[in-house]
Amino acid sequence: MSRAVQDIREIKPGICSAGGMLASGPPSIPTISIILPVLNEAPILAETLSGLPGASDLEILLVDGGSSDATRQVAACFPHVRLLTAPRGRGAQMNAGARIARGDLLVFLHADTTLEPQHLVVLRMAARNPGVAAGAFELALSPPTPFLKFISWGANWRCRIFRLAYGDQAIFVRRNLFFTLGGFAHKRPEDLDLVIRLRRFTRLRLFTPPVTSSGRSWLDYGNLRTSGSHWFCLARHLAERLLTRRWPPMGQLFAGWANRIHPD
Repeated sequence: MSRAVQDIREIKPGICSAGGMLASGPPSIPTISIILPVLNEAPILAETLSGLPGASDLEILLVDGGSSDATRQVAACFPHVRLLTAPRGRGAQMNAGARIARGDLLVFLHADTTLEPQHLVVLRMAARNPGVAAGAFELALSPPTPFLKFISWGANWRCRIFRLAYGDQAIFVRRNLFFTLGGFAHKRPEDLDLVIRLRRFTRLRLFTPPVTSSGRSWLDYGNLRTSGSHWFCLARHLAERLLTRRWPPMGQLFAGWANRIHPD
């Protein structure tokens, strides 16, 4: 099995009754690369991948952080999805996918956030518009309980006013800008850190329709506890940026890259 740079390992799709192999033909260069970091997401992964069709302008990269469940088997049911492994950690996994992505527009998608055809239309329009350097979608949490509707409403107003999008909003960035920024940090909140660093170069655009993301954290841990934890993390991150040097102006896209190349 071949190995790629920085211990990214590609897993060849196996036989799966849920899908056939792609037809052979000349390779094409995708316009959009959708990168999904996953870790033990087998129960929800099929629904997410079902909304990502095989298309010549789309590249789907699923970067596994060492799942111990059936995540790989689920991914193998979608032969147009390229399955990789990388060191565990959402920032590290997304960086690993970005390093080998071929699209001009890099879309970072959480496994519990679904893209529907209308979102792909928006992404294709953004890819063709050179004035769009970075963006994200408005958010709708599922199930639509009154509390989760309120959280979605607050998140969308936060984004409209402060342009602070989180990773469950399908953040996307031009490839050249992402590399200029040095990619993601390898510690959380890697999504918020990237969005704040983007401000030196561009204004993050907010698009509709909203993407639907799972409210499982609120359901599993409670509404007040989960919301309080999110607000505390936001406040702590902003304080660290203001009062410390824990968050440098560059990400860790190539952290350790030179010393961790594996031959085929």
